[in-house]
Amino acid sequence: MKHFSAFLLGCLLLVEVGTSYAQKVEKISFASWNIRWQSESDIENGNAWKKRFEPIANVIRFYDFDIVAMQEGSASKRDDLAPLLNDYVFIEIDSTEHNPILIKKDMFKLLDKGKFYLSETPEKKSKSWDSKHNRFCLWAKLQKDSTQFFVFNTHFDYHGKTARTEGAKVMYQWIPSIAANTPYIAAGDFNSVEGSVPYEILMSIPGIKDAKDVAQFTHIVKKSYNYFDPYRNSKWDLDHVFVDSRIPVYRYGVLNEMYFDGDSYRYPSDHSPIMMVFELPAASQP
Repeated sequence: MKHFSAFLLGCLLLVEVGTSYAQKVEKISFASWNIRWQSESDIENGNAWKKRFEPIANVIRFYDFDIVAMQEGSASKRDDLAPLLNDYVFIEIDSTEHNPILIKKDMFKLLDKGKFYLSETPEKKSKSWDSKHNRFCLWAKLQKDSTQFFVFNTHFDYHGKTARTEGAKVMYQWIPSIAANTPYIAAGDFNSVEGSVPYEILMSIPGIKDAKDVAQFTHIVKKSYNYFDPYRNSKWDLDHVFVDSRIPVYRYGVLNEMYFDGDSYRYPSDHSPIMMVFELPAASQP
């Protein structure tokens, strides 16, 4: 009887372990990062792109992000970063406009991509209201195994208050229209803090959540906009990751990574990357 009990207990343990293993799902790491445009003032202040691009690549490689929504990643910056990030595909529509989405080459299948403009004519290259630049949202439809999902990546205008509000309204209409019933992530530099009008418009999209609010663990020491100054505390959280409410989020954080240039500790960009770890919902599988 003792031998039979031990055998039965062993079988139950094997079933339990096997069940846990079968139910284990792969978690996906995601980051959104404005890597900063190139300016003469940056060179004068010691933050030239030629110093920054390798630390940026090092952060991406160290954290081994599976997806990166990047803002201000121009063609010349892509050319500098790509040799250091050869595990990634840069998804773009027009290399003269600079919000690429990076995905791991062997992890995802790109099913479709597109963009819409944050303007009165979203279907064509344009700007409206008080926007200084053409602003747009790049999207990619991805598949991992049998699960499909969307990534939306945008950068709201810095100068135009009305443009940010109206741009949020455009995203309110276009994200559900494109994604339909497929889970999605919408990320970027929104140049808008929590509680602002654009932020609240985005949060009113049916079924959307701020990833930091639904993450099982959130770690934020400093805000995402950092002034290029590791010794200054910022009150500006301008970068956000929004998720379809069906997407479980495990971790969310702002990564205040620095590098040493021989004289000073510096941030690689005037925005710190924000990251989350999430799981694709089983409900999205065909």
